[in-house]
Amino acid sequence: MTPDTTPPLPVALTVVGADRLLNERDWVLTVAAQALLMQDALFQLLQTPTLSRCEINAGLDKTGQGYLYLRYDVAGAEPQEFWAHWGTHGKVAWQSGQITVRAEKAGPPLE
Repeated sequence: MTPDTTPPLPVALTVVGADRLLNERDWVLTVAAQALLMQDALFQLLQTPTLSRCEINAGLDKTGQGYLYLRYDVAGAEPQEFWAHWGTHGKVAWQSGQITVRAEKAGPPLE
């Protein structure tokens, strides 16, 4: 599960698109994707981004773009949306909203 140093999510992490429960890899991906965002220079410029939606699209492959949906409400601006997935390297593609989390460095192996 999430490390003790990780603050709790301000919203529920839910699963859509399949009849299954959240698993450890879903939590690890969520925490890792948020960590990449927090390190991103453009994300740091946002005024008080607040996570308002967090969903696992279990109908997609874990490595498919859009597997994890993150929506941040931003004071005085349009909400910012991101789609995270597992991949071979960590990257935030700001214009497309895609976040790739490096699978080898983030916990248990993919099933």
